Amino acid sequence: MSEGESEQVRRRIAAVGLVLGPALFMTGEIFHHQSEALPLPAAATSLLGLYFWIGGILGIVHLLRPDADRLGLLGGAAALLGLVAVTNIMVLQLVFVLLDLKVEAYPDVIADIFRRALFITYLFGPAFPAGLLLLAIGLLRARVFPTWITVLFLLGALTFPAGRVGGLPLLIHATDLVLTIGAVAMGRHLWKRPDLWTREPERSAG
Repeated sequence: MSEGESEQVRRRIAAVGLVLGPALFMTGEIFHHQSEALPLPAAATSLLGLYFWIGGILGIVHLLRPDADRLGLLGGAAALLGLVAVTNIMVLQLVFVLLDLKVEAYPDVIADIFRRALFITYLFGPAFPAGLLLLAIGLLRARVFPTWITVLFLLGALTFPAGRVGGLPLLIHATDLVLTIGAVAMGRHLWKRPDLWTREPERSAG
């Protein structure tokens, strides 16, 4: 495989990650909140989405290299750190659900351990939307995608914590949908525009 071909393979992986990552994560969240009988499929779907998200995030970091390299690296690192935290949150939430399904009241000491572990994990959770927000700012500055696409992505990143802080499923799904639409539009645009992957810098930016 030539260097040019390998570049295009990476571009396609990034595009697929932007399309499938947020879409699968959103689907898993819907299963989690709307169908308590499907805890394992819900967690598996969300975790698969987070796996695809990695390719999408690394793709955005690559796209920002010519014009906003520092923002891309900082945002990408924060988003990937947040992905690890979100993955741990999904696993801990699954453990809670399974325990509730198996016993009516598990020992308080076990519940306390999981609550403390979840709290520590949640400390790093905001790194995910914060990283996406930095990437969105970099994309706006570099004008990689049409403005409406990047703005949707930015709004999705900004509102991502909203429903999760209050524990409101409908708000969670709404904010997930905004982020998903923005990311899917990015993925489709990147798939159709191979030139974006190898574009030259237009100006100097941070």
